[in-house]
Amino acid sequence: MEGDSSFDETYEVIFPLIYRFVSIRIPKPDVEDVSAEIIVKVWRGLPDIEKKNALKAWALKIATHQIVDYYRTHKHAPAMTLEELPKPLPQESDQSETWATLLSVGEALAKLSPQQVNVIQLRLIEGFSAGEVAEIIGTTQQAVDSLLYRAKKGFRKIYQGNPDKGGRG
Repeated sequence: MEGDSSFDETYEVIFPLIYRFVSIRIPKPDVEDVSAEIIVKVWRGLPDIEKKNALKAWALKIATHQIVDYYRTHKHAPAMTLEELPKPLPQESDQSETWATLLSVGEALAKLSPQQVNVIQLRLIEGFSAGEVAEIIGTTQQAVDSLLYRAKKGFRKIYQGNPDKGGRG
C-alpha cells in the first residue's frame, strides 16, 4: 500500500478480514460498528505505519485492542450465541448434517480459550505465519506455535467428546 492510497482502497483490502475477525468475537448487533471503528483507526494511523506490506497484521492488532476495549465498556455483553452462527446456505439436499457439524464446531470452539481461538483463526483460517500472529497478539513465535498445538489438541478432544481433556489455558 502506498502512503497516498485512498480510503476506498484501504477499506477493500482490510474490511473482509477485519469483519471476519470481529464477527466471531463480538455480539452480532455490534459487529458492523466495531469493524467501522477499527477501519477508521487503521486509516488514521496509516501514514505512521512503517511497513506497508504488514497492513493486515497491523490492522488485526488494532482490532484485537478494539475488541478488548469493547468488552471493557460492555462488561455484560453476551458472547455470541449458537443462534448467531452463520447458517449453511439452503440447497436441495438435506442440510441437517451440515448444520449439526457447524453447531458442534461452534460448541467446541466456545470451550477453547480466546487466545486459542485467535491462533486458530489467524493461522489456519486467515493463513498468517506464526511470526505475523505473534506480532498481532503480542507474543513470541514459539508461544504461537505452542498455543496452536494446544488449541488443535484441545479442539480435537472436545469435538470427539472428551471436553474435560480440552486444551484451555
